[in-house]
Amino acid sequence: MNAAGLTHWLKATLALCAAVVSVAPTFAQEWPTRTVTLVVPYPPGGNVDNLARLLATEFTRKIGGTFIIDNKPGGTGLVGTNLVARSKPDGYTLLMGSYSTFATLPALSKMDPEPLDTIDVVAGIAGYIPVLAVSKQLGVKNMQELIALAKREPGKLTFGSVGVGSSSHVNGETLKHAAGIDMLHVPFKGSSQGVTALIGGQIDVVIDGVTVAPAQGDRVVPLAAFYKSRHEVLPNVPTAQEAGVTARLPTSTTFGMFAPKGTPPAIVTKLQNALEEITKDSAFKSKVVAMSLSSDYTPAAEYRKALEVDLKYNRVFLPSIGLTAEK
Repeated sequence: MNAAGLTHWLKATLALCAAVVSVAPTFAQEWPTRTVTLVVPYPPGGNVDNLARLLATEFTRKIGGTFIIDNKPGGTGLVGTNLVARSKPDGYTLLMGSYSTFATLPALSKMDPEPLDTIDVVAGIAGYIPVLAVSKQLGVKNMQELIALAKREPGKLTFGSVGVGSSSHVNGETLKHAAGIDMLHVPFKGSSQGVTALIGGQIDVVIDGVTVAPAQGDRVVPLAAFYKSRHEVLPNVPTAQEAGVTARLPTSTTFGMFAPKGTPPAIVTKLQNALEEITKDSAFKSKVVAMSLSSDYTPAAEYRKALEVDLKYNRVFLPSIGLTAEK
């Protein structure tokens, strides 16, 4: 190639690069031009699903376009998480993720790569306020009565969760450890199935946010909020600490949004700005409180760091209380 030809090639290459650079922000500004799928890695009816459906409506109002929910349950959140991690990073497939997938499961069994390394963090969104509730058939009215019953009949009482390594599972094991009692773990596919079994008396205890509504309806007996403060909807129910059960609380926000690695930064920023506005809105806060959640926007870097801290803690704590991946 002669000098003139080389010069022409260089000019053409530079022009092409400039065109590509100019298209990227335009693409992000126009996003979304088609339906955005928000993957929920749990069945319909639980905390993650309810929050995702509320956010889908808010995103449509704030960002425009259409946001739909796609429930992909399985593996305590891993099925849906892996699906999003493998998706095209174009902003049209997002994950409504849960603490347990990123900070608990990798502490129970070796994963290579670990979930937090396969996906990008967008932001933390909401904190989870689980309430320990018991079946009315159990006949106990407070935490001390529950503990006394469990000690009289070790291994007889049952507690439900949404799966091995889920927050409801860890909360149950934490209660056992802190109170010095033994209960049998019964995993369900989702929160709604577990609370239905609790109402029907098929299981004795559930520590989950979805116990709040049946507690308000006097269908189960709430004993304590496993949170740093009392639940606004159940102000007369003590915290676990007030009820005599001391346990370390997670440092990271329970639910967050994630995207496939390589999603354009402009799209991620657009999502973050919308989420920050939404989570500060008083109407949104009231709605999430009714879901047993607290609106808690956490920037991406801070959220990732908190999940890493909790994972490090869980690697030591969970084995110490005998919690392992059940087959």
